[in-house]
Amino acid sequence: MKTGKRLLSIILIVTILCMTLTGCADDLKKDSVTLTVAHVLNETHPYHLAWTKVAKLVDERTDGAMQIEVFANGVLGNERDIIEGMQLGIVDISCMSTGALASFSPSFMALDLPFLFDSRENAYKVVDSKIGKEMLNSLGDNMMVGIDFWENGFRNISNSKRDVVVPDDLKGLKLRTLENELQMNTFTTLGANAIPMAWGEVYTALQQGTIDGQENPLATIYLNKIHEVTTHISLTEHFYAAAPVVMSKKTYDKLSPENKKILVEVIQEVTDYEREISAQSDVEYLEALKEDGVKIIEDIDKELWRETCQPVYDEYQEQIGEELLRQIQEKLSQKK
Repeated sequence: MKTGKRLLSIILIVTILCMTLTGCADDLKKDSVTLTVAHVLNETHPYHLAWTKVAKLVDERTDGAMQIEVFANGVLGNERDIIEGMQLGIVDISCMSTGALASFSPSFMALDLPFLFDSRENAYKVVDSKIGKEMLNSLGDNMMVGIDFWENGFRNISNSKRDVVVPDDLKGLKLRTLENELQMNTFTTLGANAIPMAWGEVYTALQQGTIDGQENPLATIYLNKIHEVTTHISLTEHFYAAAPVVMSKKTYDKLSPENKKILVEVIQEVTDYEREISAQSDVEYLEALKEDGVKIIEDIDKELWRETCQPVYDEYQEQIGEELLRQIQEKLSQKK
């Protein structure tokens, strides 16, 4: 029932926005198209900066015939709402967490395994390979078209109670997680009380003490002022947050071959830019968090954490697929 109401709200919002945009676009060509991009983070996050760049390049390369309107801050709903909107063709494009897509294609669960990647470069080895392409292609049966992998960086733990250095330090902490079974089970395995919660509710829940902590990339923590309500940040880098760029198949199929080509090429061209500003934001926001007086715990024995998470690998191996996991490990073992 709630999902139906949320979707109705999205349809109404998008309809009103499209009517407004149409009324202001008399000078565009009659065959012009306006695409709606939705994401859940704010206007200063790398996601939004990258989408702004995509919109500019698409406008230039189509002489204004294809416009992109970007809606941030979850104004069109959370990631699940956005996916449902894309399946219905009322939201056109997004980038989102892999966890949001795992229920549509289990292969994405592989990217959510804890401590799978020890660097961005190793993550790129996988997502930019045939493995990543097959993951994106697997969305076709669910009315979505996978285009490329952007990123949201490595996720870290912040909390208001104590230093978290080793897994035992998580015991008893009420930790907000994504609404993702594998990630919830990871933190349960580590000893935390994993509480799934929509992103829009997290700041208030931390402020009111409903939860003790959360986990996110540094950019998300800083830009959403999470450090105001969590005083300890541990640089665990437990999950690499790949961000698949996904499009509504209904929208994709309606575009002309030329517009499809331009849109896909621009998004793939902007991928390097999005990753660069994501990596740079880690450096900048780490310094900013230190300047704001947040205690940063940097000395983390990640091998100890990964060993503690081994039951998660054992539990999900069959569901993800032994062959896929073998391919990923083989790719990671390659020097280049």
